[in-house]
Amino acid sequence: MMMPSGAIDKSISHILGGLMFSGLGLWHLFNHIRLFVSLPSTSSSSYVAPAWFPAPRVRHLELIVMLAGGVYGFATQMLAYSPMPFNADGSIPPERLPNHEHAIMYASLLVYAGSAIYLDRHRHRHRHTTLCMLLLAAVFAQELFVFHVHSTDHAGVEGRLHWFLQAAAATCLSTALLGAAGGGGGLPAEVQFAVSLVRSASLAFQGLWGVVIGVVWIPGMAPKGCFLDDGGVNLRCHGEDSLHHAVAVVNLQFGWCFVLVTVLVLGVYVYVCKMYTAGDGEVYGRLPEEEAGDEDDHHHDMKTRNCKLAVHDVHEFMSMEIDV
Repeated sequence: MMMPSGAIDKSISHILGGLMFSGLGLWHLFNHIRLFVSLPSTSSSSYVAPAWFPAPRVRHLELIVMLAGGVYGFATQMLAYSPMPFNADGSIPPERLPNHEHAIMYASLLVYAGSAIYLDRHRHRHRHTTLCMLLLAAVFAQELFVFHVHSTDHAGVEGRLHWFLQAAAATCLSTALLGAAGGGGGLPAEVQFAVSLVRSASLAFQGLWGVVIGVVWIPGMAPKGCFLDDGGVNLRCHGEDSLHHAVAVVNLQFGWCFVLVTVLVLGVYVYVCKMYTAGDGEVYGRLPEEEAGDEDDHHHDMKTRNCKLAVHDVHEFMSMEIDV
């Protein structure tokens, strides 16, 4: 059965975007847990959760993926259906308004990723953690705005799907703001970790829910009694009974996705703790760059017995960093 063009666009955009967000959420989840379990007990007051993590060999891989995803999403939304996103008089065609709304989200993602790379290439990069977290919060705020606008335009099953997407985006936004507030070391390590854990899990959940929405637009995957209409753009149901049944199915999907993400977080935590057992690996702290001249007197390697938090003498480290 051939998919309508509208259904193809909706399905692919939601699934690809969802996979990217889920991947980023899992990447953050793994690294936040690794950073926390490797934290020496003497540094609990100076722990600062970063907004992004460097990758092996390619330091800015995470941000490059965001840039690539932002460029692809922005281009596909602005060039969807035709290479001209505007009319001859400069106005926006009514049928293209949703595409322009989606493009706003991708533009925010481009601003965040590009700014994070620029700030990291300058000295005193440790001072930019709070600003990067605020820029990340701006991305989630833009998402929440667009999702809310879409939810007011949609009713029934589509409205319920977007309402749950709003909940995930709102959680990401609130935890990003909390992370920015604690960027100066104002929050205890346990609180910083809890905020980072919830933000990472919410990001992974948001991506998973995006995949769920994309699957609904595949012919034959809609809830029983519902069908794709208007060229595959809208999801409609036959009568009130079918609508109530479809909404109940969406509620169940949300609940099971929540359970799945919870189990996944627990599994990743246990895996990281086993992976970084006592005596495995080393975690290095580093003084801020302006104090690099005193490195011989104050900077030394520290070997952490992860999970058990047994450490040797460690003093005067301002924040934990992962260097690759």
